Amino acid sequence: MNASTRAGVINQLNWGEFRRDSTERLVDSNASPIVFWQPGKASETLLHASSIGSLAEDMAAVSTEYEKWVKRAIGWVRRKGTRVWGRERNEARPDLDVDLPFLNSMYALPGALVALQNGAVGRD
Repeated sequence: MNASTRAGVINQLNWGEFRRDSTERLVDSNASPIVFWQPGKASETLLHASSIGSLAEDMAAVSTEYEKWVKRAIGWVRRKGTRVWGRERNEARPDLDVDLPFLNSMYALPGALVALQNGAVGRD
């Protein structure tokens, strides 16, 4: 809980949110086979980023099956999606209005890509 690792910081943030309701319990992301998914909101003119991934600092330490499962899930997004944002500005698609404050790569699934191509903006 007090570790200065990524998991420690996330645990502290979660504890601050969950302690308001005594029925909630924290999950140790370094010992639990959980995939984090946060859907983004969308309208015809604005798309917000969704997030998927693992909060474990070392997925293989949870289990090798878990690591494979997470990589398959993320690989599916990369195979089905089109890269529209990258770690470097030159990796962004210049024909789309995507401007995000993070360094991760962003893939648009087919429906989102059509919306972006039709003028929707991509924001966080």
